[in-house]
Amino acid sequence: MKIRTADRRDGTAIAQIYAPMVRETFISFEDEAPSADDMTSRIQSTLAMFPWLVAEEAGQVIGYAYAGSHRTRPAYRWSCDVSIYLAPEVKRQGVGRRLYRELFDILERQGFAMAFAGIALPNEPSVCFHEALGFELVGVYPRVGFKNGEWRDVGWWQKQLLDLGADPPEPIPFLTLSR
Repeated sequence: MKIRTADRRDGTAIAQIYAPMVRETFISFEDEAPSADDMTSRIQSTLAMFPWLVAEEAGQVIGYAYAGSHRTRPAYRWSCDVSIYLAPEVKRQGVGRRLYRELFDILERQGFAMAFAGIALPNEPSVCFHEALGFELVGVYPRVGFKNGEWRDVGWWQKQLLDLGADPPEPIPFLTLSR
């Protein structure tokens, strides 16, 4: 398995992995699955500041993980949100762990102190996965989203990446990070 930075050619594969989460579950709060062009645009806009990684097996994208802004106010700039999605046939095979570990390594080198993951509940597999990787529950927004005919809670988990102290350096944009 190869892990690399996502690029324009990955939009279609990423859209195919993500679409069932949108259409068939409440895991994603989107109402319509993004097109390949939409995903390509998301990848391109994310990469300026944050990593977007894909896992590839025999030339096929089998999963992806990325980071993004936690909030827009300047004081949040040392925090980020993270997400991960895998093709169903590779779940529970270590692909997610490898993707997230690489993502966390990059985020640490960039200077991010905290990573947050929002999980639509109930979702025991995602909760167990995140907690096994060191995330801790911060809190739950009850009945914050309405999807598939029901109100949904979203739990928020956090993982400390770095202890930056009282005078933290500015995070380094992903595209300028030496790899």
